[in-house]
Amino acid sequence: MDLPPNGEPLNPSPLPPELAEFLKDQPVACLLHETDRGTVFVIKVPARDIESVRGRVPIHLRHELYDHPASPVIRTVLTVYDDPDRPLALETFTNIQDPRQKSDFAAIASQNTVIMLFYDETLTHRLTKAAGQGPNEPIVEVLHHAEQMLAQIRKEKVDFDRAKAAPIVMECPVFV
Repeated sequence: MDLPPNGEPLNPSPLPPELAEFLKDQPVACLLHETDRGTVFVIKVPARDIESVRGRVPIHLRHELYDHPASPVIRTVLTVYDDPDRPLALETFTNIQDPRQKSDFAAIASQNTVIMLFYDETLTHRLTKAAGQGPNEPIVEVLHHAEQMLAQIRKEKVDFDRAKAAPIVMECPVFV
């Protein structure tokens, strides 16, 4: 994907209506979304944060897996080091029981580049960033371990939202 030096989108991508509806009342959001160019990170942040991350800045992507009796939780943390003392850190959670979320997460493993589409408060596409990613084996391993964890939980006991909200989940990843 060719990007101008400032990252300003050459062809701004409007959000699909259902995604725009979901994001409209959220001040900050980060999620994975399938496109015709693979899975991308759709990021909604205030315009001032978008301006801050323009140009060449280090970006770190980390996938963590948490074990909870109600559901495995995959947490992806995207950190943009626009300000070393206060980097922009965003997180998204993947529910592998949801076929679309599982597919979006798995697709990252086949991509050499991670694309980030930044939208402002008005849901206007203001910035596109691309970052190369290292070996994809950790993504495959996280997904494999999550599937194994899920297989150990009785279907009627599975509750991703409860697992994601549990404080213990964020304290001890079982796989990073």
